[in-house]
Amino acid sequence: MELPAVYADSFGQVLLDRPLFVERSEIEAFADDLHKLYSVMVSLPDRLYGGDLRAYCRAIGMDDALAGLMCRGARTAPVLHARADAYHDGERFWLLELNVGSELGGTDTAQQNRAFLDVPEFADFAERHGLGHLDTVPRVAEALRRAAGPVTSGEPVIALIESTGGIAAHEHVFLAVREAMAEHGIRLLLGEIQELGERNGKITLRGTPLDVVLRYFVAGEIAGDPAAQDVLDTLLRADEAGTTALFLGLDSGVYASKGSLALFHDPEVRSALTPSELAVVDRTVPWTRLLDPGLNHAGDRSGLLERCRDERADLVLKPGVGYGGVGTVIGHRVGDEQWAEALASADGDAVVQRRVVPAAEPVVDALSGRTEDWAANWGVFVDEGGYAGGFVRALKPTDGAVISFSNPGTRSSCVFTTG
Repeated sequence: MELPAVYADSFGQVLLDRPLFVERSEIEAFADDLHKLYSVMVSLPDRLYGGDLRAYCRAIGMDDALAGLMCRGARTAPVLHARADAYHDGERFWLLELNVGSELGGTDTAQQNRAFLDVPEFADFAERHGLGHLDTVPRVAEALRRAAGPVTSGEPVIALIESTGGIAAHEHVFLAVREAMAEHGIRLLLGEIQELGERNGKITLRGTPLDVVLRYFVAGEIAGDPAAQDVLDTLLRADEAGTTALFLGLDSGVYASKGSLALFHDPEVRSALTPSELAVVDRTVPWTRLLDPGLNHAGDRSGLLERCRDERADLVLKPGVGYGGVGTVIGHRVGDEQWAEALASADGDAVVQRRVVPAAEPVVDALSGRTEDWAANWGVFVDEGGYAGGFVRALKPTDGAVISFSNPGTRSSCVFTTG
């Protein structure tokens, strides 16, 4: 299998030895549920908190300073542009977190699909089994062109912008994204937030006027950087003036917090949902609750902690805003004492979530010929049009419980659909 040169340099050493397969109707139905779930989620500030997004942030335990930064420039519900991290338990997909925003990894994974299909033996296999795949990059390119519509009638000038040091630290990843976008007519510039300027109301990157800024920095990366926050304010002004479009604002990150999933299992919030909304929640989101004592009634808090202690082996404790599994405590991998200490110290946006056991995915090692079981974390992209492609990160259970590239045993794979 031959990958495009830049993608091979970026990911060639972390590929699983086979793609994964799923019924197209199943993954499309899951994406449809994600769309419905998101619609409910973004309605909650108006339905329950008087239209006050900051009040919603307090309800999900978000740090006040971080919330203030995320809410800068928030005007309407962000466009749906998201990637679910999900486990399949053998019967259905379960949503572990919904990454909402423009800074999504894995969008260029269809490079793997095409490379597989260039191998004659696999192409024959794919034809016999009716395999297909959906490339996420054209969906992203389409969204960027839509964002550029009010700014320019020509081919837009688009730049992917990271935080200070972000491009340098992960340049291989962004070069692969740029390579994939070029295949769909997007010439993607790469830059960091401190390289942005402003001329005649338009944002510039190293002097080049931009029509669209594809934001890859997150609020936490600029929280302690007043200069970067000034640039953010300039971006927001340009977006509001229609001179340079920002795709997307930091407010999308509010809904990426796992605290937003926890609200769906809060008794008071559930009482405000319709039966059809509750049905979507209950077939999509495993039981998830916020632990901060200030966000629960005393009786509810006491019962919640007792349940968490009793059900340690079936629960996972994790921060609401976080990446790569940092700060996660897996209940069945610690003892009662360590678990009790973790629960007692949990505050802010920490959530506890029912553990989903992923179905085993058998993989034949290409060198040894041995078949081993792997666990898969499915990345399911969804936008306003529904299912927008997928990819997988996989890990042998013996190498840990957190399936993320922060774990060196994790491998990447693409998804083919059947049916």
